[in-house]
Amino acid sequence: MAPTELSNSPETKAGWQDGARDRQDLRRLVDTYASALDRQNPKLFASLFDEDGELVLNPPAGTSCPPLVLDGRDGWASVLSVLAPCVVTTHFVGSHTVRLAGDSASGETDCLAHEMYAAHADAARMRVRSIRYRDSYRRTTGAWRFIRRELTVDWTEDRVLTPPTGR
Repeated sequence: MAPTELSNSPETKAGWQDGARDRQDLRRLVDTYASALDRQNPKLFASLFDEDGELVLNPPAGTSCPPLVLDGRDGWASVLSVLAPCVVTTHFVGSHTVRLAGDSASGETDCLAHEMYAAHADAARMRVRSIRYRDSYRRTTGAWRFIRRELTVDWTEDRVLTPPTGR
């Protein structure tokens, strides 16, 4: 049924509400992932994955390296070490699309990752990455978790940060 053809039947309303709740819960999952990265919280980060989940880090375009596949709580948490050199990070989650199928779902999430590095040669540096995640989710014991999260960096920009001068 196309979105413009929804009826006002109780079944349709209940189904939409259930779907809306699932979408909201899945959005909370991807937002919590970003927060766990920014707060360097390995316990929270690992809790977002199902026990048999995996995190796949695709290599930069044009390289012949295979994807890095991380699984298990230690593997997922090791991702945080990549951000250790950063003074601060902010992962801003943009669009998030989801396809629901009962207790399973798939989706895509867009994110801008801002990574600030300490000053070298009198200037701090900011790296901005446009990240696309292809996600597979599973609901178990009433909670949604990642069963696969595949990260692709679409582009990267490096900026020199200069301190503000007097006004």
